Amino acid sequence: MQAFEAAARLGSFAAAAAELHLSPAAVSQRIRSLEAHLGVPLFERLARSVELTELGRAYLPSVRESLDDLAAATGGLFAPARREQLTVRTQVSYATTWLAPHLHRFQAEHPEIDLRLVCAVWSEALTPGEVDLDIHQGRGAWPGVHAQLLHHDDAVVVHGPGHLVRWGPIRDATDLAVRPRIQVLGFDDVWQRVLPSAPTSGPAGQATTVDTTIAALELVIAGDATAAVPERFARTAVRAGRVSVALAQSFPMRQAHYLLRPLEEPTPTARARAFLLWLARLDDDMPALPRVAEGDVG
Repeated sequence: MQAFEAAARLGSFAAAAAELHLSPAAVSQRIRSLEAHLGVPLFERLARSVELTELGRAYLPSVRESLDDLAAATGGLFAPARREQLTVRTQVSYATTWLAPHLHRFQAEHPEIDLRLVCAVWSEALTPGEVDLDIHQGRGAWPGVHAQLLHHDDAVVVHGPGHLVRWGPIRDATDLAVRPRIQVLGFDDVWQRVLPSAPTSGPAGQATTVDTTIAALELVIAGDATAAVPERFARTAVRAGRVSVALAQSFPMRQAHYLLRPLEEPTPTARARAFLLWLARLDDDMPALPRVAEGDVG
């Protein structure tokens, strides 16, 4: 299995032999034994390299996953503690508002993993294969990658204490139409669903556009405007009392969060799967915000 995985990754029996400290003949013999056992060819032998057959490509992800799990189990039982690094790339708002407040839990569960969070702005500095998990927000249609849905989110409207001091209680969305509001670039359509189409009693409120949810929340906290933001990103700020939910209802968003993976990339590593399992449990530990009852807003 090791010889097969190394030859598949390196594209050469000789290179696999050098990595495994074996002779090329020994690697070739091990792979021929595996092929004989399975009853199918796994490689096409070329003049200076090898290429996986269709069955070989299908078999490789399972072999890599099994070797990762075996290495993790062996290291956990018999080897001294060895630290591994997990690189997660995502947008800054997801990293700051959703992951950062809870990462201490993951680190307590997995002290052997050093986590590196990289925001999309640094993508150019990363070499291919350096990212273990790539989490993006969008509509799920990225060319050349497989997109696995992680979270579906709705938006909520939030305000800080300064809003009520300046404008008074919020009875319904009609009140918001004439008050200052903040919209996040890319989520502009949310305010179209929030604000009523009926005429208001005054001129439309001033709109400020920012490019991150972090900026929207900080402006709400410091000023007198409201903002429509993904509910997930508002949970920590609401529960900390920094902002309040302004309306009883939430509003659907066209964007969701996806785990992106190149089409030819094998399944996630053992450390990446551990992070994904923790991420799935995070919604149970930090459930969605309860909606305020009608008449209780503001």
